Amino acid sequence: MNTVPVALWRLLVATCAASGVVLAAREYDVWWTALSQLANLTVAVCFLGLALREPRSPWLRGALTTVMVLVGVAYVPMQNGNLDQPWSLLEHVVTPTLVVLDFVLVGRNHHEVRWWHPLSWLVPPAAYLLWYVGGDLAVYGALDAGRPAEFGQRITVLLGLLLATGYGLYRLGLTRRVPVESR
Repeated sequence: MNTVPVALWRLLVATCAASGVVLAAREYDVWWTALSQLANLTVAVCFLGLALREPRSPWLRGALTTVMVLVGVAYVPMQNGNLDQPWSLLEHVVTPTLVVLDFVLVGRNHHEVRWWHPLSWLVPPAAYLLWYVGGDLAVYGALDAGRPAEFGQRITVLLGLLLATGYGLYRLGLTRRVPVESR
């Protein structure tokens, strides 16, 4: 069971993520096809659960952190992102920042990150990419599968970003001490 401050913190993260999704849904008819909204919705649901109990494995928090770094960092340069709207600010800046802070400062199981976790954290974004290309969603102008060379270059950059983030989190876990109660 989490302490009250940790539970309240995670409820705050869930609320920010859910608020961004609700505001985006009011703005766009096809909000559910964008990675930003799907990632924020996933964060909202998962952080409700994390408010109650943190699992022994940091896998879920690491996966959420890597995808939210992707959402936060890729939006502005790849979409010429506009952060003037409250939904956009919540989804692309506030929630990603809170999720990273949760992993770095709040979680207690960093030492449990395994070398293969960052590779497995690629699965959710890869599943989205398959749906994106297969469903011809065309949500992101910068990710036009009809322009294979440009598409491949951008996917390579995003893959590098995800792996760098994941292995950065793994490295952080190596530097953290094992809590006394779990030895």
